[in-house]
Amino acid sequence: MKKFFNTAGPNVPRLHYTVWREDGAKPILELIEQEKYFTHHAPRQSGKTTLLQELCKKLNQEGKYLGIHITVEDAQAAKNNVLAANWAILDALQFALSSSLMDQSKEDFIPSRTFAEDFHGIRSCLQAWSQSSKKPIVLVIDEIDSMAGESLIALLRQLRAGYALRPKAFPQSIILNGVRDLKDYRIYSKEEDTWLTGGSCFNIKAESVRLGNFTLENVRELFSQHEAEHNQKLAPGLVETIYELTQGQPWLCNALGEQMCHKLFPEVLVLDENHLHEAKEALILSRATHIDQLYYRLEDPRIRQIVIPMLKGDESFHFPAEDIEYARDLGLLHPDSKTLRIANPLYKEILPREMTYTIQQSFTEEPEWYKNPNGTLNYKKLMDKF
Repeated sequence: MKKFFNTAGPNVPRLHYTVWREDGAKPILELIEQEKYFTHHAPRQSGKTTLLQELCKKLNQEGKYLGIHITVEDAQAAKNNVLAANWAILDALQFALSSSLMDQSKEDFIPSRTFAEDFHGIRSCLQAWSQSSKKPIVLVIDEIDSMAGESLIALLRQLRAGYALRPKAFPQSIILNGVRDLKDYRIYSKEEDTWLTGGSCFNIKAESVRLGNFTLENVRELFSQHEAEHNQKLAPGLVETIYELTQGQPWLCNALGEQMCHKLFPEVLVLDENHLHEAKEALILSRATHIDQLYYRLEDPRIRQIVIPMLKGDESFHFPAEDIEYARDLGLLHPDSKTLRIANPLYKEILPREMTYTIQQSFTEEPEWYKNPNGTLNYKKLMDKF
C-alpha cells in the first residue's frame, strides 16, 4: 500500500508521509541530557505527539535510555477520583513499557497494577521501575491537559515528590505534553476549596518547549515524499506557495496535500496553482474538524476580544499579555511574529467564512447570475441588482 497524507491523529510512518523535525527534537534531547522535567506544547494537530513518539523510538533504538510514551486521556473522566485516575495511568504505563522494552526482561519490572490501591501509586511504580531499569527512564506524558481536578493535582504532586530521586530511583526526565503551557492551567481543588495553577503543583518545571510549525524545508520534504511515492509532480514554486499560505501549519499542509493530490487531481501529472486554489476552496467547504475547532475557539471571550478586531482590520490592540500567549498557544496567532497577526493567510480566510456560515446558507439568490463565464464577479450586474 502506498503512503498518503495524514490528517487525523499521530503519524504512522508505514502509512503516512512523515517528516523528522530536527529543530523540534534538538531542545528536547538537550533537556533530557540535563535531567530536566519540562513541558512541551503546541496547538492541536501540530505534530507534537508524532515527534515525541518517534523520539522515544529513537532513544530506545540508540540504547542509552528507556523511553516510555503514555497518554493520560483515559484518566480524564476520573476528575476528583484519584484512585480511578491512578488505575488508568498505571494501565497506560504497563502497556507502554511492554512496547518500549528492547533488551531487558519484563520480569525486571513489578507489574504496575501492584500499586493501584495506593494514592501515591504512580510515584511508587515509577520509583520501583527506575530502580529496576538498567537504563535511565525518560517518560513522556501526553494529553496532560485532558485531566482536571484532584486527579491532575495528585499526578503532578506525585511527580514532584519523586523528582529529587532521579535518575537512579525516578525517571531521569519527564515531559508533560499538551496544547497549553502548564502555567496557564487553573485547577480547582475541591479538597482545598481553592484554585491552583499548574505551575504551583509542578514547580520543578525547568522550561517550556513550544513546537513550531514546519519549516519550508519540512514542507518540501513532505511533498517530495508524495512525488516519489505517486510519481506526481508539483510545479516549480508551488511548495513555496503552500508554505506561504499555511505558514507551515502541519495539519493544513497535509490537508491541502490530501485534497489536491488524492481527492481532486490524483491523475494529473503536474499540479499547479489552479489545482492548489481548488484544493483550498474544497478544504474550506469541507468544514473539517480542525476548521470547526477554530470557530469553536472564538466562543471563548479571551480569544474573541483579540481575533475579532484583527479580522475587522483594527490597528490598536490593548490585550492582557497572558491572553495573547493563550491565543498563540491555541494556534490562532502567528507564533514568531513580532506584531500581532492571524497565524496564517488560510486561517485569515477561514475564520470570517466560518463565522458567517449560517448567513451564507440563508442566501436566497443563486450566485451564478452575477458571475462571468470564467467565474469572476460581474460587478455591474451585482450593483445594478443592489
